[in-house]
Amino acid sequence: MGGLAGAWLAGVSIVAWREVHQSGHMPVPGALLGVTGLFAGLALIAEIWAPSRPAVTLLGWGLDVAGFLNVLPAGLFGQIQAAQSAEAAASGTAAGGGIQASPQNIGASPAQQGA
Repeated sequence: MGGLAGAWLAGVSIVAWREVHQSGHMPVPGALLGVTGLFAGLALIAEIWAPSRPAVTLLGWGLDVAGFLNVLPAGLFGQIQAAQSAEAAASGTAAGGGIQASPQNIGASPAQQGA
């Protein structure tokens, strides 16, 4: 098995383990497809330009280490969760009598807006 194939297998394993550990079920195919697509792109770069193979392999393993240590942002799943929570917070303040925009509130601090 090549170094990049090993990095791909490790990446898929990290994604699967994290999903099973956090939610108790197998990951959705899109999560595994995303990791596979990323490593397929790296393999394509290494195949097209052979001198880049060691750097691309190192990048693949680096991404695995970063994913294992949870250094990188959560990716698409995290963005969806952040957007949903921001939307819920926005609808909660609009429905819950949040601060209304008025000429007096423009440029005022939050403490001044509530007064």
